[in-house]
Parts: sequence; C-alpha cells; structure tokens
Amino acid sequence: MKKIVLLFFMFLVVSLTSCNNNQDQIKVIVPNGVPSIAQSYMEYHQENTNYVIERVSGPSPLLAAFTSKSHDIIIAPINVGANLYNKGTGYKLAGLLTWTNFQIISKSPININNLDNYTIISYGKAAVPEIILDYLFEQINPNIEINFDASSVQEAYLRFLQEDNTIAIISEPVTTTAILNDESLYTLDLAQVWEDYTEFDLFPQAGVFVSEELTISQVNNYLRGLQSAAIYTLNNPEEVADFCESMDYPFSLEVIKGSITKSNIAFLYAEEEEKVINDFLQMIYDFKPELIGNAIPSEDFIWRN
Repeated sequence: MKKIVLLFFMFLVVSLTSCNNNQDQIKVIVPNGVPSIAQSYMEYHQENTNYVIERVSGPSPLLAAFTSKSHDIIIAPINVGANLYNKGTGYKLAGLLTWTNFQIISKSPININNLDNYTIISYGKAAVPEIILDYLFEQINPNIEINFDASSVQEAYLRFLQEDNTIAIISEPVTTTAILNDESLYTLDLAQVWEDYTEFDLFPQAGVFVSEELTISQVNNYLRGLQSAAIYTLNNPEEVADFCESMDYPFSLEVIKGSITKSNIAFLYAEEEEKVINDFLQMIYDFKPELIGNAIPSEDFIWRN
C-alpha cells in the first residue's frame, strides 16, 4: 500500500512539473527569410530553453497568429503589426530586427541615375515595397516607372531572367541566390541609395511583437536573447549557415552565408527607436493609410520596459 501511495505521489509531482513547464513555454512564430536567419541561433538551441519557435512561409500564418493569439511572440512586418494593433489584437512592438532590404539586379553595369531605358520589375504592389520605392524614386527621378506586378520577390527574379532589357528590385537572400547562380550579374544596394537621397535613416522592416500576457521579465529575457542571436549571426555567418542547413531552411548553405552581411540585420529596442518607427508609419499613412489600419497607432503600441 505504501508503495502505491509513493508511486501515486511521484506521478502527481511529475504531472504538476510537466504542467508548469508547459505553462512556462513561450511560443514564437517567425517568417522564413532574413528574420528567421537573424534568430536562428535561438531556434537551433531552443531545446535548452522554454521557447517553442515555429518558422513559416508567407503572410497567412503570421496574420492567423495575431488574430488567434496562438503565439506569445510574433516576428512580422512593422505595418502588419501596426494594422492589427489598431484592430485590437493586443500585440505591442518591442523590438526591430531587420532593416532596408532592397537591391536592384541587372545584366549590365548600372547606377541609380541611368535607369531610364530599362523596364523595372518589382514585387509588393499596394504594400510597403511600393510605398518605399515610389518615395525613393520620387527623390531621384520622378519619371522612372516601376512595374509592381510581380507577385513575389521570386517571381520578380524569374521574370528578370526571362525578359530582355529588364532590371529587377529584389531582396536578400534571393539576391545572393542570383549572384551565386550567375556571377556576371550586377547589383545595386538600395539601402545606401535610400540614405543618400532621402532625409531618413534606414527604415525598419521586421519587428518583434509581444503579447500583453507576457511579463516584463519574459519579454526582456527574450529580447536579450534575440539581440545576442542577431549579433552572433553577423559575427559567425558560416556557423549560423550550418545551423540553418541542419534545420532545413529553404536556402542553401552558401546563400545563407553570403546573404547575412548584406541583409541589414540589427536588433534594436523599439522604445529607443520611437522616432524611426513613427517616421516610417507616417510615411505609410501618407501614401496608403489602410496598410496600418487607417490610423497611426497610439503611443501604447510601443512596448516599454
């Protein structure tokens, strides 16, 4: 009888411990691409933490995570988080992870002032890429027209390969893929052009959105880990590429390694970059306010320590 009681007690302790561990788990969702590469160190070592990190492709899973509140932390485009915050989802912007990531790719030498005779293909119609690129080229040459009819960065790249006298605006890691496939291609980094021709610094692209249910300690612990992971990624591209390959990232080892230093990865706390965020959201609002829910989010949109 004593043995039965002892076994039952041990089972109860194990069950309670298991429940507590499940309650302590923090679910994270991140899109494939530069944002996932930037946090891959955390993902690779997640078994030793209380993070459960899910990597997804396309915008639909991110939108579903916001609306269903299925995840505690969501890495997503800034405008998406702002739009859904205005609709009451309750996720606040705590950090910025990736910045201006656009490159022009060409079959011949180019500079920003000799694009008039090309057909320019891009992705992102009625979305942030169109807003940013229209604003940029308005400063450079208002007569330049960009065709935003590619449905994705991959389609823009494929059409560039197939069509004559075209250049394409794409982003990492697709740009590195293109160069590795054909080293005769030319690229022009629009992040540098943006800084040269506009009054703004680099604009944020992927943000870190946190549930209001998380404690300050939980958020701070994650943000510190993410900041360390981003720094590690920049300092150790070969090792990080190995991590990503072992986790079946949808890019080759060489593409990941080659794209890291060109992807503008830098984690910064949102509350320290409030002006940059507000300038970016104001630009979106001025061009297409529905992309952020027809309003600039209130000050509470920024998570504060």
